Amino acid sequence: MTTSNTPKQPVLGRPKSAAKRQQILRSAGELLLSLGYNNTSMDALAKHSGVSKQTVYSHFNNKEALFNAVIESKCKMYQVEEASVCIDTQPLRAILSSIGLSLISLLKDDNVIAMYKVVIGESKQDSSVGQLFYEAGPLHSINMVSELLQKHPQSQLSEAQAYEASIDFFNLLKSDYHMRGILHLPYELTQTQQQGLANTVARKTIALLAVIT
Repeated sequence: MTTSNTPKQPVLGRPKSAAKRQQILRSAGELLLSLGYNNTSMDALAKHSGVSKQTVYSHFNNKEALFNAVIESKCKMYQVEEASVCIDTQPLRAILSSIGLSLISLLKDDNVIAMYKVVIGESKQDSSVGQLFYEAGPLHSINMVSELLQKHPQSQLSEAQAYEASIDFFNLLKSDYHMRGILHLPYELTQTQQQGLANTVARKTIALLAVIT
């Protein structure tokens, strides 16, 4: 009987599946909305996703990382990221209008509004839930716009000035529809009106920059 001197190749685990990751994220979003953050366990998520708990942990180290990923995936769905603009070739007003339109679409999304409500409710007992949501959602967008304002050739803002202007920009975009959505009050915001609001907020922000500097 002969034996081979060829060393055995290590048995590699199955590669992480992008489809499985999206499946877990979808299930996580559903559970977070129905059960809340604190009542959503990784065991319940694995069962709801139809995967093993080990598979969940192979994609997300802990529940905090999963929560962040759920929010980030929603932002990417609306292309709310710096990579979607080119600061070297586009006028600042056009960039702000484009980002503004994406943020308006995100802010009026029914699931995003529902998540706001869940987080507000749970933050009374556990402020870390609100902190996680704020850092992954609103603060991420504020920091993105702040960095853009610092980098753009048309802008001459300091870091502090850019951050202040970014907060103003973000709050102007909420207008009246966001609060109405949270309170289940009817509102009209057609695609044309969304574009008009984004353009108006971009114009107002440019005017504010002149005052700040």
